[in-house]
Amino acid sequence: MDHFARFWRPATMRLLTGCVALVGLATAACGGAEPKMENRLWIDHLPDSKRDSLAALMIGQAGDDKRTFGGFYRGTVFRGSFDAFEWIADPDDASKATLRLLQDEEVSALTIETCEPDPRFDFCVLLRGDPQGVERYQSRRRWGARGAASTAGASFPLLWAEILADDPELAALYADAP
Repeated sequence: MDHFARFWRPATMRLLTGCVALVGLATAACGGAEPKMENRLWIDHLPDSKRDSLAALMIGQAGDDKRTFGGFYRGTVFRGSFDAFEWIADPDDASKATLRLLQDEEVSALTIETCEPDPRFDFCVLLRGDPQGVERYQSRRRWGARGAASTAGASFPLLWAEILADDPELAALYADAP
């Protein structure tokens, strides 16, 4: 019985640890974890064609001073416009932020709510108070920015190129783009 007890305790602990890890993975895989707004591409819809206009949002840190900046983009991958902003997260409430447009110093108070994503998306947020007029943004798990596109200074075409390299569905849509 003593050998059985010595074997049983570590085996039980490994089993329990494995179960907890699996529950954690399943929760994350099923969208249980709330997405961070920063370092992720957010768009209003999946484009139907390479010339379909969309609204996009990207937020990231710039430099060593830990300030967070971002940009709104509206257009296609061929033509568009952007508006840069400073993103000031509320340290006491993750559902609140202040956005300061850099061009005209306009300040907007934002409320961030999660929502149910459309099929083919993993995350959805409602950005209430968006000065661009877009309220609903969605993203995919694989659209977390990496490398050069993970900073606020990244251009939409650079970020889009990284997304296309990692997203076969979108890559197929843009395969014959000049």
